Amino acid sequence: MTLTRVARWLALSLAAGAAWIGLSAPAQAIPVFARQTGHNCQACHISYPELTAYGREFKLNGYTFGEAQPVPLAVALMAEYAKVGDNVNHAPSANGAKVCTTCNEFSLDQWSLFYGGRITENLGVFGQASSGGFPLDSGSACCNGFAADNTEVRYVRRYSSGIDTNEQDSVIGLLLNNNATMQDVWHSAPAWRFPWFPYNAGNLGPIASTFIESGGPNGFGDMAGHRVVGAGAYAWVHKNWYAELTLYRAPWGGPFSFLTYGNGVRDPAPAPGGGPSSASYPSDNIDGWAPYYRGAYSKDWGYYSAEVGFSGIHARTFFDPYLRDSRQTQSFTDYGIDGQFQFNKNEPWIYSIAGSWIHETNKLNPLVANNMATTSDHSLNEFNIKGTAYYDRVYGATLAYYSISGTSDPLLYQQGNPGGSATGSPNSSYWMLELNYVPIQDMRFSLNYQAFTKINGGNTNFDGLGNNAVGQNLLQFAIWWIY
Repeated sequence: MTLTRVARWLALSLAAGAAWIGLSAPAQAIPVFARQTGHNCQACHISYPELTAYGREFKLNGYTFGEAQPVPLAVALMAEYAKVGDNVNHAPSANGAKVCTTCNEFSLDQWSLFYGGRITENLGVFGQASSGGFPLDSGSACCNGFAADNTEVRYVRRYSSGIDTNEQDSVIGLLLNNNATMQDVWHSAPAWRFPWFPYNAGNLGPIASTFIESGGPNGFGDMAGHRVVGAGAYAWVHKNWYAELTLYRAPWGGPFSFLTYGNGVRDPAPAPGGGPSSASYPSDNIDGWAPYYRGAYSKDWGYYSAEVGFSGIHARTFFDPYLRDSRQTQSFTDYGIDGQFQFNKNEPWIYSIAGSWIHETNKLNPLVANNMATTSDHSLNEFNIKGTAYYDRVYGATLAYYSISGTSDPLLYQQGNPGGSATGSPNSSYWMLELNYVPIQDMRFSLNYQAFTKINGGNTNFDGLGNNAVGQNLLQFAIWWIY
């Protein structure tokens, strides 16, 4: 795309934003939950989707505050322009092919329909259905184009803890959702961790991630891909102590398959030979139930709030989700600690800090037997921290740091493949800086820069094919509008 076209696109976007500012009344410029409660978006969010103390209370009370809306709907559009520092695949067989085929041009990353809110005094819903493009882009949104995204149902009962008050300051709830950790109300959880915009550029990056975030090293079992169903219970006592246990499993063929991204569609063709299926299957490779636990202590005082907590999950997955042979499973155990701090006075600054550390151990026996890993026992450590500040809730900046390290394995981490690891190491680290402009509470312009210091064990020639970590640095301009 030429600079002239970029300038025209930016001008059109800014004009549209200005028109929206001029034509929108305050009561109209808010999404579904704001319309339900009568509060503006800033009552619940530091900056969407990061929750304030009131936003956390609203969610833990099952989305039931306020009056049910006759048309409980909202819509969101997300578009971006992305540019990779070195957008050339240096592998000899690539013949100069681009690493990121969608870079250096604008794209509609995602559009979503939100629905739900209060159903009864004790029952509420948060629903989202999304597509990766427009019109219904089946390639970007798994199987059916427009399909279930973050979706959750909660049933709650309120009680008084009897501690210094007779107020109903405690909640016991039941939940059903399709994304592990989406039920969390702290933005240190994987589902709500920065960056909040779904940047879709395909630059080469870290090859490893923990199960709770991506479902394991062989690409199956995407816990964060809305391809599971979880049923759980939680308690929030005296607005301080939080405890939860949720069990996740594969929903395919069951009554809750509507919750899955792609609505349960599977490619029926197995791979030839003895290896795993060549089709990209969803996480119906989870064997039985995967328990997820969460505990936290939070405190709100004046304009300040703080939280410290822990969480974890244990899961077994089938080596091949098509065959689903219970004799061929691999196991993952993740546990971690997290914390956050917020100041929300809004005169004129607000700011927040959050971070987490996750440790994973896994046993990959079937991968070893099929010569896909050199050893069955691996571990990963993932650390991230971010700080956000806003001035007048209009001008914002977020700085974040991420690192992942673990057991080296030249087979598991694809030694010599483009974007793989020349040394078999999963160790990666990078920084992200995002600048935001929020002219109205439901429209955000962002400029994000991702800078790698190490990818898959190296900073130069990390995959043995000439790709350098700095060459994967990424500049992105994004627009996020929700109404």
